[in-house]
Amino acid sequence: MSRGEAFALLLWLLVKPSLCQPEECKDQCNRQMFSSSVTDIPRVLKPSTTEVYFLNSQIETIPKKAFFENPQLEKIEFIESNVASIEPGALEGLVNLKAVEITGNPLATIPAGVFKDLENLQMIVLKNNKLRNLEKGLFQGLKNVIEIQLHGNEIDQIEEGTFDELENLERLHLAKNNISSVSTDLFSKLAKLQTLRLYENQLTSVPEDIFHNLTNLKEVALSGNKLTELSPKLFPHKDKLVKLNLENNLLTTLPPQFFVDFPQLKTLTLQKNNLRTLPPVLFGTLPKLSSLSLSENNLSTLPKGLFSPLEKIKKLDLSKNHFVTMSAEYFEGLGGLTELKLENNKIHSLDADVFHELPSLTTLRLAHNDLRTLPGDTFQPLVKLTKLYLNNNPWQCDCNLVQLHSWIVSNSKILTSAAVCESPEALKGQEIKSLNEDQLICPTRPPTTASPTTTTVIATTTTISIPTTTPMTTVITTTKKATTALTTLPTTCVTTVPTTTLPTTTRTTTIPTTTLPTTTTQQL
Repeated sequence: MSRGEAFALLLWLLVKPSLCQPEECKDQCNRQMFSSSVTDIPRVLKPSTTEVYFLNSQIETIPKKAFFENPQLEKIEFIESNVASIEPGALEGLVNLKAVEITGNPLATIPAGVFKDLENLQMIVLKNNKLRNLEKGLFQGLKNVIEIQLHGNEIDQIEEGTFDELENLERLHLAKNNISSVSTDLFSKLAKLQTLRLYENQLTSVPEDIFHNLTNLKEVALSGNKLTELSPKLFPHKDKLVKLNLENNLLTTLPPQFFVDFPQLKTLTLQKNNLRTLPPVLFGTLPKLSSLSLSENNLSTLPKGLFSPLEKIKKLDLSKNHFVTMSAEYFEGLGGLTELKLENNKIHSLDADVFHELPSLTTLRLAHNDLRTLPGDTFQPLVKLTKLYLNNNPWQCDCNLVQLHSWIVSNSKILTSAAVCESPEALKGQEIKSLNEDQLICPTRPPTTASPTTTTVIATTTTISIPTTTPMTTVITTTKKATTALTTLPTTCVTTVPTTTLPTTTRTTTIPTTTLPTTTTQQL
């Protein structure tokens, strides 16, 4: 079964009541569905039909006045059919039409005038087609439309003034297209706009005044673009914004005080950027912010008290950055935080009191870091902790881990994933909680004693005189590094034997050797 057929079957089940008996179907008998066998749009539908669905059909063109004989229609959908073109006037005469959807078709263009005179139209869905250009006049006269979905096309050009007559539009979806730029005035007439989704386009910048007239914005989605910077004045009207998505761009920093005075902001995503540093004052009070993600950036440090204004935040994600240590001053003021994600950093140490400011924390993720040991009282301030992730760290299971081991054994239910020894070799691969305390030992090394270098230098000069009558006198002269023996007889009868000098001998240990000069023996 193809994807289209599966979808058709699902929708068939949803609209099945339209085939029931009149006394049973009540309000459900107003629907008709046509599937793959249909090649042309029926000219006349049942008089009671207000909703018509074409699912996986073979209709390639929606001709002019295609539904002219069915003015009662309120909803028309072409889902994953083969619609490649729509003629001007195709929807002419549908004065009661409230919603039209053309999704998953090879439709590349829609001429201006298709929606002409549809004064009651409230929703237009043209998603996942092949549209490339939006012409000025396409939405002319549609003063009651409150939602337009154009995501998943190939739009790379929007003519100036295209949206100007949509004075009651509240939701505009332009995501997943090829839009590389937007003009300052493109949305300037949409005073009632609440939701604007431009994610996954090719935007490299956003004009400073693009939201100047959008006083009712509640959601802005700019993720998945190529934005490198944001103007400090980008959001002049902050009082109603609830959700701001800036993830997956190329932002390297943010303007100071950029997130100040957003009283309704509940969700803020900044992950998957290139953020390296953040200004000391970035956030205001943000009393309703419940979630903040800064994951997948290049952060290695944070300003002291950066998050302190965020008293109501529940979830903070700092994973996949370049932190090597964590300081208690990072988490000042986060007394209500319940989940902290620090996994996939390079953390090898934590400040002794790093978690003292987080009494409400229930989930802590420290997996995939470079932790080898921690003090045993590291997690004691976390009295509400129910989930702790310590896996994929190179734990060194020796005497320095005794206290942490004791805590882990006592709180094993909190440890959600296995913390495994990386060293010593004898314990590698074993879970910390499975060890006995007497296995956590540090090798004893004998003290290293350095003997002084001994240098022996012997330089001997011997003179022997054989006397005839006088007894021999021997004089020995000794120095610290050289010894000289001298024997002298009276000179009345002297026989001199040639002097013999023994070679110098040097013995050296590991301490650098110093050779003293040889002392020459003199005759006494």
